Amino acid sequence: MITKPNILLVDDDELYLYIMEKTIHQLSKDLVVSTFTDGEQAVEYISKCTDEKVELPEVIFLDINMPFLDGWGFLNEFKKLKDKIHNDVNIYMVSSSMRDSDIKRASDFEDLTGYVIKPVNKVQLAEIFKKIYHENW
Repeated sequence: MITKPNILLVDDDELYLYIMEKTIHQLSKDLVVSTFTDGEQAVEYISKCTDEKVELPEVIFLDINMPFLDGWGFLNEFKKLKDKIHNDVNIYMVSSSMRDSDIKRASDFEDLTGYVIKPVNKVQLAEIFKKIYHENW
């Protein structure tokens, strides 16, 4: 069974989540978008997927600053689950921060695919999806 490509958005700004989801669906109706407003919820979701042997989203767009568990904490928890993950997951840190310290810290996480400055536009999303989905995009 072929499943639709799955995208996960993790950000505490609900307006941003709404806009990102709309933008992604403008690019393709074939993408399934799931959203969480904090890293803790997203880790629980990923943990549940690994326990149930459900394929994880191919792409995660992750904010840095969130309540409960921020983006850095999410990455640490994701690393602990890595041995249970059986598909490629591309994690993009998405932040309004252009601070060198955040960009440097992000580069220290091997599980991170990229660092994108907010706001993310349709052209940037299309480029990311082309890299990940290749000819299927």
